Amino acid sequence: MSLLEKNPEFKKNIWLEISTQRLIMMPLIILMVILLASMSPIGNTYDKLTNISYFGMVVILLFWGSKVAYSNIIHEYNDRTWDWQRMSILTPKQLMVGKLLGAPIYNWYGAFICLFLVFVFGVMGDNSSLADIIVNSVSTLLLGISLLSVSILFALLKISEGNGRDKLKTGQIFILLILFCMFFNSSAFSFMYNRLSFNVENFDTWKIFGENLFYAIWAIIGLHQVIRRELNYKNKSYLWILFLLTSSLVKTMVMMDGMNKFFDNYLFVYFAILSVQSIGLFYLLLLIEQNELSSLKILVRKIKEKNYTYLNFNAPLWSITFPFIVVGLITSWCLFDENIIKSNNSFAQKIIDSISIEVGINSLQTLSILLSLIFFIVRDFLIMLFLQISSKKKRIGAAFILYLFLLYVVFPGLTSTLGNHTILQIFIPLPIAGSFLFPLVECALIFYIIRSKFK
Repeated sequence: MSLLEKNPEFKKNIWLEISTQRLIMMPLIILMVILLASMSPIGNTYDKLTNISYFGMVVILLFWGSKVAYSNIIHEYNDRTWDWQRMSILTPKQLMVGKLLGAPIYNWYGAFICLFLVFVFGVMGDNSSLADIIVNSVSTLLLGISLLSVSILFALLKISEGNGRDKLKTGQIFILLILFCMFFNSSAFSFMYNRLSFNVENFDTWKIFGENLFYAIWAIIGLHQVIRRELNYKNKSYLWILFLLTSSLVKTMVMMDGMNKFFDNYLFVYFAILSVQSIGLFYLLLLIEQNELSSLKILVRKIKEKNYTYLNFNAPLWSITFPFIVVGLITSWCLFDENIIKSNNSFAQKIIDSISIEVGINSLQTLSILLSLIFFIVRDFLIMLFLQISSKKKRIGAAFILYLFLLYVVFPGLTSTLGNHTILQIFIPLPIAGSFLFPLVECALIFYIIRSKFK
Protein backbone atom coordinates (compact mmCIF):
# COMPACT_ATOMS: atom_id res chain seq x y z
CA MET A 1 0.00 0.00 0.00
CA SER A 2 1.17 3.56 -0.73
CA LEU A 3 1.63 6.25 1.87
CA LEU A 4 -1.53 7.96 0.62
CA GLU A 5 -3.56 4.82 1.27
CA LYS A 6 -1.95 4.08 4.65
CA ASN A 7 -2.16 7.59 6.06
CA PRO A 8 -5.46 9.56 5.78
CA GLU A 9 -3.90 12.62 7.46
CA PHE A 10 -1.12 12.74 4.87
CA LYS A 11 -3.67 12.31 2.06
CA LYS A 12 -5.83 15.12 3.45
CA ASN A 13 -2.92 17.54 3.51
CA ILE A 14 -1.90 16.59 -0.03
CA TRP A 15 -5.36 17.50 -1.30
CA LEU A 16 -5.33 20.78 0.66
CA GLU A 17 -1.83 21.93 -0.29
CA ILE A 18 -1.25 20.69 -3.83
CA SER A 19 -2.92 22.01 -6.99
CA THR A 20 -1.89 22.18 -10.63
CA GLN A 21 -1.40 25.93 -10.44
CA ARG A 22 0.86 25.69 -7.40
CA LEU A 23 2.87 22.86 -8.94
CA ILE A 24 3.61 25.06 -11.97
CA MET A 25 4.27 28.27 -10.05
CA MET A 26 7.01 26.90 -7.77
CA PRO A 27 9.53 25.88 -10.48
CA LEU A 28 8.76 29.01 -12.51
CA ILE A 29 9.58 31.31 -9.59
CA ILE A 30 12.75 29.36 -8.72
CA LEU A 31 13.97 29.40 -12.32
CA MET A 32 13.24 33.13 -12.55
CA VAL A 33 15.41 33.78 -9.48
CA ILE A 34 18.16 31.55 -10.90
CA LEU A 35 18.03 33.44 -14.22
CA LEU A 36 18.36 36.81 -12.50
CA ALA A 37 21.26 35.55 -10.36
CA SER A 38 23.11 34.23 -13.41
CA MET A 39 23.20 37.73 -14.88
CA SER A 40 25.38 38.99 -12.01
CA PRO A 41 29.06 39.33 -13.04
CA ILE A 42 30.32 38.47 -9.53
CA GLY A 43 32.08 35.09 -9.07
CA ASN A 44 31.98 31.82 -10.98
CA THR A 45 28.52 31.40 -12.47
CA TYR A 46 28.01 27.75 -11.54
CA ASP A 47 29.37 28.09 -8.00
CA LYS A 48 27.22 31.16 -7.53
CA LEU A 49 24.09 29.37 -8.75
CA THR A 50 24.89 26.40 -6.51
CA ASN A 51 24.86 28.65 -3.47
CA ILE A 52 21.70 30.42 -4.66
CA SER A 53 20.04 27.00 -4.89
CA TYR A 54 21.17 26.21 -1.35
CA PHE A 55 19.69 29.53 -0.28
CA GLY A 56 16.42 28.55 -1.94
CA MET A 57 16.36 25.32 0.08
CA VAL A 58 16.98 27.26 3.29
CA VAL A 59 14.21 29.79 2.64
CA ILE A 60 11.59 27.40 1.25
CA LEU A 61 12.09 24.48 3.64
CA LEU A 62 13.64 25.83 6.84
CA PHE A 63 11.91 29.18 7.24
CA TRP A 64 8.73 29.01 5.17
CA GLY A 65 8.23 25.30 5.86
CA SER A 66 8.63 25.76 9.63
CA LYS A 67 6.05 28.53 9.58
CA VAL A 68 3.61 26.35 7.61
CA ALA A 69 4.08 23.35 9.93
CA TYR A 70 3.56 25.50 13.02
CA SER A 71 0.57 27.40 11.63
CA ASN A 72 -1.15 24.20 10.48
CA ILE A 73 -1.50 22.95 14.08
CA ILE A 74 -2.56 26.37 15.40
CA HIS A 75 -5.21 26.79 12.68
CA GLU A 76 -6.61 23.32 13.39
CA TYR A 77 -6.86 24.21 17.06
CA ASN A 78 -8.58 27.50 16.28
CA ASP A 79 -10.97 25.81 13.83
CA ARG A 80 -11.88 23.15 16.43
CA THR A 81 -10.65 20.24 14.28
CA TRP A 82 -7.65 19.22 16.38
CA ASP A 83 -9.75 17.50 19.06
CA TRP A 84 -11.50 15.52 16.33
CA GLN A 85 -8.14 14.23 15.12
CA ARG A 86 -7.18 13.28 18.67
CA MET A 87 -10.32 11.16 18.95
CA SER A 88 -9.88 9.51 15.54
CA ILE A 89 -8.29 6.12 14.89
CA LEU A 90 -5.06 7.73 13.65
CA THR A 91 -1.93 6.38 15.33
CA PRO A 92 0.81 8.70 16.66
CA LYS A 93 3.08 7.71 13.75
CA GLN A 94 0.38 8.44 11.16
CA LEU A 95 -0.36 11.81 12.71
CA MET A 96 3.33 12.68 12.92
CA VAL A 97 3.99 11.80 9.27
CA GLY A 98 0.88 13.67 8.18
CA LYS A 99 1.98 16.83 9.98
CA LEU A 100 5.70 16.56 9.20
CA LEU A 101 5.48 15.64 5.51
CA GLY A 102 1.89 16.40 4.56
CA ALA A 103 1.24 19.93 5.84
CA PRO A 104 4.50 21.39 4.40
CA ILE A 105 4.39 19.14 1.30
CA TYR A 106 4.56 22.18 -0.99
CA ASN A 107 7.72 23.30 0.76
CA TRP A 108 9.25 19.84 0.38
CA TYR A 109 8.36 20.05 -3.31
CA GLY A 110 10.20 23.36 -3.70
CA ALA A 111 13.16 22.13 -1.63
CA PHE A 112 13.68 19.11 -3.87
CA ILE A 113 13.58 21.33 -6.97
CA CYS A 114 16.36 23.40 -5.40
CA LEU A 115 18.18 20.20 -4.46
CA PHE A 116 18.12 19.07 -8.10
CA LEU A 117 19.57 22.45 -9.16
CA VAL A 118 22.28 22.15 -6.50
CA PHE A 119 23.44 18.89 -8.07
CA VAL A 120 23.27 20.28 -11.63
CA PHE A 121 25.22 23.49 -10.92
CA GLY A 122 27.49 21.93 -8.27
CA VAL A 123 28.89 19.32 -10.65
CA MET A 124 29.68 22.08 -13.19
CA GLY A 125 31.33 24.36 -10.58
CA ASP A 126 34.89 24.41 -9.27
CA ASN A 127 34.55 24.61 -5.47
CA SER A 128 32.64 21.46 -4.51
CA SER A 129 33.15 17.78 -5.16
CA LEU A 130 30.22 15.43 -5.69
CA ALA A 131 30.69 14.01 -2.18
CA ASP A 132 30.53 17.52 -0.64
CA ILE A 133 27.39 18.30 -2.64
CA ILE A 134 25.66 15.13 -1.44
CA VAL A 135 26.67 15.56 2.21
CA ASN A 136 25.76 19.26 2.32
CA SER A 137 22.42 18.64 0.61
CA VAL A 138 21.50 15.86 3.00
CA SER A 139 22.61 18.08 5.92
CA THR A 140 20.17 20.76 4.77
CA LEU A 141 17.33 18.24 4.50
CA LEU A 142 18.15 16.87 7.97
CA LEU A 143 18.14 20.38 9.38
CA GLY A 144 14.78 20.91 7.70
CA ILE A 145 13.41 17.79 9.40
CA SER A 146 14.70 19.07 12.75
CA LEU A 147 13.17 22.53 12.43
CA LEU A 148 9.85 21.26 11.07
CA SER A 149 9.63 18.75 13.93
CA VAL A 150 10.49 21.39 16.53
CA SER A 151 7.95 23.78 14.96
CA ILE A 152 5.17 21.20 15.32
CA LEU A 153 6.36 20.36 18.83
CA PHE A 154 6.21 24.05 19.82
CA ALA A 155 2.71 24.29 18.35
CA LEU A 156 1.52 21.27 20.34
CA LEU A 157 2.95 22.75 23.52
CA LYS A 158 1.26 26.04 22.67
CA ILE A 159 -2.20 24.53 22.23
CA SER A 160 -1.83 22.63 25.52
CA GLU A 161 -1.85 26.06 27.21
CA GLY A 162 -5.07 27.15 25.44
CA ASN A 163 -8.44 27.11 27.15
CA GLY A 164 -10.40 26.03 24.08
CA ARG A 165 -12.10 29.41 23.68
CA ASP A 166 -9.41 31.99 22.89
CA LYS A 167 -7.79 31.81 19.48
CA LEU A 168 -4.02 31.36 19.39
CA LYS A 169 -1.73 33.45 17.22
CA THR A 170 0.83 31.94 14.86
CA GLY A 171 3.71 34.32 15.57
CA GLN A 172 6.92 33.86 17.59
CA ILE A 173 7.93 30.67 15.79
CA PHE A 174 11.03 32.18 14.16
CA ILE A 175 12.34 33.40 17.52
CA LEU A 176 11.84 29.92 18.97
CA LEU A 177 13.62 28.27 16.04
CA ILE A 178 16.57 30.66 16.29
CA LEU A 179 16.86 29.93 20.01
CA PHE A 180 16.71 26.19 19.26
CA CYS A 181 19.54 26.42 16.73
CA MET A 182 21.67 28.63 18.98
CA PHE A 183 21.22 26.39 22.00
CA PHE A 184 21.50 22.99 20.32
CA ASN A 185 22.44 22.75 16.67
CA SER A 186 24.67 25.83 16.49
CA SER A 187 26.70 24.37 13.61
CA ALA A 188 23.58 24.80 11.46
CA PHE A 189 24.19 28.56 11.48
CA SER A 190 27.83 27.97 10.60
CA PHE A 191 26.75 25.75 7.72
CA MET A 192 24.27 28.27 6.30
CA TYR A 193 26.57 31.26 6.82
CA ASN A 194 29.57 29.64 5.13
CA ARG A 195 27.45 28.30 2.27
CA LEU A 196 25.81 31.63 1.57
CA SER A 197 29.10 33.55 1.91
CA PHE A 198 30.89 31.11 -0.46
CA ASN A 199 33.38 30.02 2.25
CA VAL A 200 32.84 26.31 1.76
CA GLU A 201 36.32 25.44 3.04
CA ASN A 202 35.75 27.04 6.45
CA PHE A 203 33.80 24.26 8.10
CA ASP A 204 33.93 20.52 8.64
CA THR A 205 31.27 19.04 6.35
CA TRP A 206 31.13 15.66 8.05
CA LYS A 207 30.97 17.14 11.56
CA ILE A 208 27.99 19.27 10.60
CA PHE A 209 26.35 16.32 8.86
CA GLY A 210 26.73 14.19 11.99
CA GLU A 211 25.29 16.86 14.26
CA ASN A 212 22.36 17.51 11.93
CA LEU A 213 21.64 13.76 11.72
CA PHE A 214 21.76 13.42 15.51
CA TYR A 215 19.34 16.27 16.19
CA ALA A 216 17.03 15.27 13.33
CA ILE A 217 16.63 11.81 14.89
CA TRP A 218 15.98 13.25 18.34
CA ALA A 219 13.60 15.90 16.98
CA ILE A 220 11.49 13.16 15.39
CA ILE A 221 11.59 11.09 18.60
CA GLY A 222 10.59 14.14 20.66
CA LEU A 223 7.74 14.99 18.28
CA HIS A 224 6.49 11.40 18.41
CA GLN A 225 6.54 11.46 22.21
CA VAL A 226 4.55 14.72 22.39
CA ILE A 227 1.97 13.43 19.89
CA ARG A 228 1.66 10.24 21.95
CA ARG A 229 0.92 12.40 24.98
CA GLU A 230 -1.69 14.36 23.02
CA LEU A 231 -3.38 11.06 22.15
CA ASN A 232 -3.34 10.07 25.85
CA TYR A 233 -0.52 7.53 25.62
CA LYS A 234 1.99 7.27 28.46
CA ASN A 235 5.68 8.02 27.82
CA LYS A 236 8.62 6.61 29.74
CA SER A 237 11.31 8.91 31.11
CA TYR A 238 14.36 7.03 29.86
CA LEU A 239 14.29 8.70 26.43
CA TRP A 240 14.68 12.15 28.01
CA ILE A 241 17.59 10.93 30.13
CA LEU A 242 19.22 9.36 27.09
CA PHE A 243 18.81 12.61 25.15
CA LEU A 244 20.49 14.67 27.89
CA LEU A 245 23.45 12.31 28.07
CA THR A 246 23.98 11.85 24.33
CA SER A 247 23.38 15.49 23.40
CA SER A 248 26.11 16.61 25.79
CA LEU A 249 28.44 13.98 24.33
CA VAL A 250 27.81 15.16 20.76
CA LYS A 251 28.30 18.81 21.71
CA THR A 252 31.57 17.89 23.45
CA MET A 253 32.88 16.10 20.35
CA VAL A 254 31.87 19.02 18.12
CA MET A 255 33.18 21.81 20.34
CA MET A 256 36.47 20.26 21.46
CA ASP A 257 37.95 20.76 17.98
CA GLY A 258 37.88 24.50 18.60
CA MET A 259 38.31 24.45 22.38
CA ASN A 260 41.32 22.14 22.72
CA LYS A 261 43.57 25.20 22.78
CA PHE A 262 42.02 26.10 26.13
CA PHE A 263 40.81 22.77 27.57
CA ASP A 264 42.53 19.40 27.40
CA ASN A 265 40.18 17.52 29.74
CA TYR A 266 37.33 16.05 27.71
CA LEU A 267 35.56 14.76 30.80
CA PHE A 268 35.47 18.24 32.34
CA VAL A 269 34.07 19.75 29.14
CA TYR A 270 31.41 17.02 28.92
CA PHE A 271 30.07 17.63 32.42
CA ALA A 272 30.30 21.41 31.98
CA ILE A 273 28.22 21.16 28.79
CA LEU A 274 25.82 18.74 30.52
CA SER A 275 25.22 21.24 33.31
CA VAL A 276 24.80 24.24 30.99
CA GLN A 277 22.46 22.36 28.67
CA SER A 278 20.42 21.02 31.60
CA ILE A 279 20.09 24.51 33.10
CA GLY A 280 18.74 25.91 29.84
CA LEU A 281 16.28 23.03 29.43
CA PHE A 282 15.22 23.30 33.08
CA TYR A 283 14.12 26.91 32.63
CA LEU A 284 12.42 26.09 29.33
CA LEU A 285 10.52 23.22 30.96
CA LEU A 286 9.42 25.48 33.80
CA LEU A 287 7.77 27.69 31.20
CA ILE A 288 6.00 24.94 29.26
CA GLU A 289 5.09 22.38 31.93
CA GLN A 290 2.30 22.68 34.45
CA ASN A 291 3.70 22.79 38.00
CA GLU A 292 0.64 23.07 40.21
CA LEU A 293 1.08 22.53 43.93
CA SER A 294 -1.24 19.50 43.88
CA SER A 295 0.86 17.69 41.26
CA LEU A 296 4.02 18.48 43.24
CA LYS A 297 2.48 17.00 46.38
CA ILE A 298 1.65 13.83 44.44
CA LEU A 299 5.21 13.74 43.07
CA VAL A 300 6.73 14.06 46.56
CA ARG A 301 4.41 11.40 47.95
CA LYS A 302 5.29 8.95 45.17
CA ILE A 303 9.00 9.56 45.79
CA LYS A 304 8.54 8.80 49.50
CA GLU A 305 6.58 5.66 48.59
CA LYS A 306 9.31 4.67 46.13
CA ASN A 307 6.67 4.21 43.45
CA TYR A 308 9.14 4.17 40.56
CA THR A 309 6.55 2.96 38.05
CA TYR A 310 4.50 6.12 38.56
CA LEU A 311 7.60 8.31 38.41
CA ASN A 312 8.77 6.63 35.22
CA PHE A 313 5.56 7.57 33.40
CA ASN A 314 4.38 10.73 35.16
CA ALA A 315 7.36 12.62 36.58
CA PRO A 316 7.63 16.12 35.02
CA LEU A 317 10.69 16.55 32.86
CA TRP A 318 12.05 19.44 34.94
CA SER A 319 12.27 17.09 37.95
CA ILE A 320 14.32 14.66 35.85
CA THR A 321 16.53 17.45 34.49
CA PHE A 322 17.42 19.08 37.82
CA PRO A 323 19.60 16.16 39.10
CA PHE A 324 21.68 16.44 35.92
CA ILE A 325 22.30 20.11 36.74
CA VAL A 326 23.62 19.20 40.18
CA VAL A 327 25.67 16.23 38.95
CA GLY A 328 27.10 18.22 36.04
CA LEU A 329 28.09 21.20 38.19
CA ILE A 330 29.61 19.16 41.02
CA THR A 331 31.52 16.81 38.71
CA SER A 332 32.89 19.61 36.53
CA TRP A 333 33.94 21.43 39.73
CA CYS A 334 35.75 18.32 40.94
CA LEU A 335 37.56 18.04 37.60
CA PHE A 336 38.43 21.73 37.47
CA ASP A 337 41.97 22.78 38.40
CA GLU A 338 44.10 25.85 37.97
CA ASN A 339 45.95 24.47 34.93
CA ILE A 340 42.91 23.41 32.92
CA ILE A 341 42.60 26.77 31.11
CA LYS A 342 45.53 27.46 28.83
CA SER A 343 46.22 29.09 25.49
CA ASN A 344 49.03 29.02 22.98
CA ASN A 345 48.28 32.65 22.16
CA SER A 346 50.38 34.95 24.37
CA PHE A 347 47.74 37.70 24.45
CA ALA A 348 44.97 35.27 25.41
CA GLN A 349 47.23 33.73 28.07
CA LYS A 350 47.82 37.17 29.60
CA ILE A 351 44.05 37.64 29.90
CA ILE A 352 43.74 34.21 31.51
CA ASP A 353 46.59 34.96 33.92
CA SER A 354 44.99 38.28 34.87
CA ILE A 355 41.88 36.53 36.23
CA SER A 356 42.06 37.08 39.97
CA ILE A 357 39.78 34.21 40.99
CA GLU A 358 41.58 31.35 42.67
CA VAL A 359 40.49 28.17 40.89
CA GLY A 360 40.41 24.52 41.76
CA ILE A 361 38.50 22.09 43.93
CA ASN A 362 40.22 23.38 47.07
CA SER A 363 39.07 26.93 46.49
CA LEU A 364 36.29 28.39 48.64
CA GLN A 365 35.51 30.82 45.82
CA THR A 366 34.71 28.12 43.26
CA LEU A 367 32.72 26.15 45.84
CA SER A 368 30.73 29.27 46.74
CA ILE A 369 29.89 30.10 43.14
CA LEU A 370 28.88 26.46 42.55
CA LEU A 371 26.50 26.43 45.53
CA SER A 372 25.24 29.92 44.65
CA LEU A 373 24.30 28.79 41.16
CA ILE A 374 22.39 25.77 42.49
CA PHE A 375 20.51 27.84 45.09
CA PHE A 376 19.66 30.54 42.54
CA ILE A 377 18.12 27.87 40.29
CA VAL A 378 16.10 26.54 43.23
CA ARG A 379 15.02 30.09 44.05
CA ASP A 380 13.79 30.65 40.49
CA PHE A 381 11.85 27.39 40.64
CA LEU A 382 10.17 28.52 43.86
CA ILE A 383 9.28 31.83 42.20
CA MET A 384 7.67 29.94 39.31
CA LEU A 385 5.81 27.73 41.80
CA PHE A 386 4.53 30.80 43.62
CA LEU A 387 3.32 32.25 40.31
CA GLN A 388 1.66 28.96 39.35
CA ILE A 389 -0.47 28.91 42.50
CA SER A 390 -1.21 32.62 42.83
CA SER A 391 -1.51 34.07 39.28
CA LYS A 392 -3.65 33.72 36.19
CA LYS A 393 -2.41 30.90 33.97
CA LYS A 394 -2.07 33.01 30.83
CA ARG A 395 0.34 35.46 32.46
CA ILE A 396 2.65 33.10 34.30
CA GLY A 397 5.26 32.72 31.54
CA ALA A 398 5.49 36.47 30.87
CA ALA A 399 5.64 37.24 34.61
CA PHE A 400 8.39 34.66 35.15
CA ILE A 401 10.50 36.04 32.29
CA LEU A 402 10.00 39.56 33.67
CA TYR A 403 11.15 38.46 37.12
CA LEU A 404 14.25 36.80 35.65
CA PHE A 405 15.05 39.93 33.64
CA LEU A 406 14.76 42.13 36.73
CA LEU A 407 16.70 39.77 39.00
CA TYR A 408 19.56 38.95 36.62
CA VAL A 409 19.85 42.06 34.45
CA VAL A 410 18.22 45.23 35.82
CA PHE A 411 18.99 44.96 39.54
CA PRO A 412 22.58 43.70 39.07
CA GLY A 413 23.17 46.47 36.52
CA LEU A 414 21.98 49.12 38.94
CA THR A 415 23.89 47.58 41.84
CA SER A 416 27.16 47.23 39.93
CA THR A 417 27.26 50.98 39.33
CA LEU A 418 27.46 51.42 43.11
CA GLY A 419 30.44 49.07 43.32
CA ASN A 420 28.88 47.17 46.22
CA HIS A 421 29.59 43.44 45.78
CA THR A 422 27.72 42.55 48.96
CA ILE A 423 24.40 43.66 47.47
CA LEU A 424 25.32 42.19 44.09
CA GLN A 425 25.56 38.72 45.66
CA ILE A 426 21.79 38.84 46.21
CA PHE A 427 21.14 38.77 42.45
CA ILE A 428 23.91 36.84 40.67
CA PRO A 429 26.46 34.11 41.55
CA LEU A 430 29.85 35.60 42.40
CA PRO A 431 33.25 33.97 43.17
CA ILE A 432 33.24 35.25 46.74
CA ALA A 433 33.59 32.92 49.73
CA GLY A 434 30.23 32.55 51.45
CA SER A 435 28.22 34.12 48.61
CA PHE A 436 25.92 31.10 48.52
CA LEU A 437 24.34 32.20 51.82
CA PHE A 438 22.39 34.98 50.09
CA PRO A 439 20.44 32.77 47.59
CA LEU A 440 20.03 30.17 50.36
CA VAL A 441 18.24 32.75 52.52
CA GLU A 442 16.11 33.79 49.53
CA CYS A 443 15.09 30.14 48.95
CA ALA A 444 14.14 29.71 52.60
CA LEU A 445 12.12 32.94 52.60
CA ILE A 446 10.14 32.12 49.43
CA PHE A 447 9.54 28.55 50.63
CA TYR A 448 8.22 29.87 53.95
CA ILE A 449 5.83 32.24 52.14
CA ILE A 450 4.50 29.44 49.92
CA ARG A 451 4.11 27.05 52.82
CA SER A 452 2.41 29.52 55.16
CA LYS A 453 0.02 30.83 52.48
CA PHE A 454 -0.98 27.57 50.88
CA LYS A 455 -0.54 25.07 53.69
